[in-house]
Amino acid sequence: MSRHSRSSKVTSLVAAAVATACAATPAAADEFSWQLSGGTSQVEVGDFDSDSWSVDATYFIEPIDDSAGPYALASFLNPTTRISAEASERNSDFARDPSAYTLRGTYVLPAARWYVGASYAKTNDDDTLPFVNQSDPKGYGVLAGRYLGPNTTLELGLGRSERGYETVGGFCPAIGVPCTPVPLSVETTTDSVGLEVFHVRRFRSLTYSLQGRVSESDADVDITFSTPPPPGMLLPSGGEALRVYSVAGELYPTDRFSVRIGYSRPDGGNFSSDSYDLGATWFFKPRIAVQFALGHSKVDDVPAELGGGKSESAAVRFIGRL
Repeated sequence: MSRHSRSSKVTSLVAAAVATACAATPAAADEFSWQLSGGTSQVEVGDFDSDSWSVDATYFIEPIDDSAGPYALASFLNPTTRISAEASERNSDFARDPSAYTLRGTYVLPAARWYVGASYAKTNDDDTLPFVNQSDPKGYGVLAGRYLGPNTTLELGLGRSERGYETVGGFCPAIGVPCTPVPLSVETTTDSVGLEVFHVRRFRSLTYSLQGRVSESDADVDITFSTPPPPGMLLPSGGEALRVYSVAGELYPTDRFSVRIGYSRPDGGNFSSDSYDLGATWFFKPRIAVQFALGHSKVDDVPAELGGGKSESAAVRFIGRL
C-alpha cells in the first residue's frame, strides 16, 4: 500500500470521527464521558522523512464537567478514573514501518488526592531481516501521583521496554574478511524513571500552566551464544544512562484557545541536542477541537553532509468529546 493511499485513509477516518462527534455534540459544554482523537504527523531528517498516524479513545468512569475553566484542562481540573487505548503506525524512508498499540488506565483514589496508573504497549514489526528472527518490542509502565492542592500534581513513573532478536545461521563479527558465523541471541531491556510536576494558575481572567519533567533511561544488552565466540570479538553494550530535562508552558487566553511552547535537552549518552516545540489548541465548538504542533531539533556536532543533525516536525490532531 502506498504512503499516499494510507494517508488518504487516515484523513478519511479522522474526518468521519469529527463528523460523528459534531453530530452528537450539544450546543453548550456540560459533561462528557468519552474523548476520541486522531491525527497525523510528519518528521523530516535531512533528505529523509517519516509520516505517522494515530487514533485513541479515553473513557472517564465519572462524567467530567467542563463548564468551569479552559476546555483543554477539563480532565486535569476534574480528576477521575479513566481507561484509554491507542493505535498508531509510522511510514518512513529510513526505518521499518511498525504499528503500535497501547492500553492505559488511571485510578483516582477517594478524595481525588492520590492516583495510580499502569500501561502496556506492543509494537508489531512486520518487516523481516535476512537470517534474523526478531521479537516484537513491548513495554510496561506504572505511575503514582498526588494532587498538591487543586491545581498542582507531582507524578512519578517507572517503565520498562524489551526487544530481542536471534540470528539464523550465525552472526559474522567482521565484514569484508573471512570469518566463521557465530549464532547468537540478543535481548535489550531499557528501564526508565521519570518525575513530573504540573501546575495551573489563574490570574483574573487569564489561565496558564507550567510543566517540568526529568527522566532517565538505562539500557542493558544481554547476549547469548550458541557456540563460544571467537577471541577478541567486539560486543555491543547498553552505554551510559541518558537523562532528559523538559520544560513547557501553556497560555489560555480564553476557555477555547491555548498556545504552548516547550523545550527539552538530554544529558549523558553519546550526543547532545536541543529540542523546541510550539503548539496551539482551538475548541472551535465546545466539544470539538483541533491541535497544531511544530517541532525543531538540533543534534550537536553532526556534519552538514549528513543533514547537520537537524529535524523538523509538524502535526495536526482532531479531538471530539461525547
